Amino acid sequence: MSTPTIQSINTPAGKVLCVADLRGNLSQLNDLVDQTGAKMIIHCGDFGFYDSDSLNRISDRTLKHLVQYSTLIPPAMRTRLLQATVTPDSLRSQIKASTTHILSELPLYLAGQKNFNVPVYTVWGACEDVSVLEKFRSGEYALENFHIIDESSTAVIDIGGVKLRLFGLGGAYAQHKLFDIGDGVSTIAGGSGTMWTTALQIGQLVDTAQKIFDPTETRVLVSHASPGREGILAQLSLVLKADFTISAGLHFRYGISYNEFGVQGDQELYRNKLVNSQKSFMDMWEGIKSHVENSISEEQRVLLENCLSVVNRLPAMNTVPNDKDEAAFKNTWNFNLPDAASGLLLLDINQGKIATETRSQGFNFSYRRNNVSLRSGSPVVA
Repeated sequence: MSTPTIQSINTPAGKVLCVADLRGNLSQLNDLVDQTGAKMIIHCGDFGFYDSDSLNRISDRTLKHLVQYSTLIPPAMRTRLLQATVTPDSLRSQIKASTTHILSELPLYLAGQKNFNVPVYTVWGACEDVSVLEKFRSGEYALENFHIIDESSTAVIDIGGVKLRLFGLGGAYAQHKLFDIGDGVSTIAGGSGTMWTTALQIGQLVDTAQKIFDPTETRVLVSHASPGREGILAQLSLVLKADFTISAGLHFRYGISYNEFGVQGDQELYRNKLVNSQKSFMDMWEGIKSHVENSISEEQRVLLENCLSVVNRLPAMNTVPNDKDEAAFKNTWNFNLPDAASGLLLLDINQGKIATETRSQGFNFSYRRNNVSLRSGSPVVA
């Protein structure tokens, strides 16, 4: 079976807007396009995949989290909804009675009342409704200028003399849930208004990437979870031969740009980081291996082997100059994005070169006096 490739765009030069964590405030995308002149958008999850029926499927804890960090809710209304005297049932009733879209503006786009002005390519995040994603995957839901990049589909963006090949991995990374699909149907997983990454999802992405390898393309891994935090995603970037990774999920007020050579004392320290990731996975895997292997199909077994190849992908020891692992160590660039309300990344592509620009609302240093976290969000609810 051939790998689906999303329709490409082709333009001689232009800017790519990279953002994350819209949290349902989808109108912000067109505003940012107007401000930046971007030709297209890459979004890294917590997009706002909630429809008019999602409220009934969201757990009380996740619903409170969504209300607390939504940029669609006026501050006064948020304060009222989060009062200690407001019970979960009362909160749901007030949301249902509201004339505004508190969870997400997606229903307005599905109804054709709003649209995206430029192509949008997104993965899903930690706080999404898996049932809504399944409807997009089945074709029941579709939007103009809107594409979901996932483990079985990819996109090529021909812009400014560069072919960007986008690979997507959605969901929060929670090791104990890698073999749990929750309410999902195939390789994706979720439930109660949250979504997470699965081992089969990783395996399918490897299969997709292997089928369409082209050395003339610049490979980009787009994920919600950060390869800087999750060793298995750093290993995945090695397997995919990624030139860039773009991720979110940390909710900092500033964007982060780095390569491993810039933050590790030497390549062996980087390798040790991945060895620890491998050990953590294998310790978990040994406890469930027999159960999983006895309950999966032959097709799933192939995907599982792909995932295990990622876990076991470690840089070689004592690499020689120009070794491919040394090249990845020095040349794979990682970008971690702040929430869309706090900042963005622009890739300005022209004549075969990719320039970058980051913007941020920033913060003041009153947190030193008030002991306030630098994060604009909160830990993942999953």
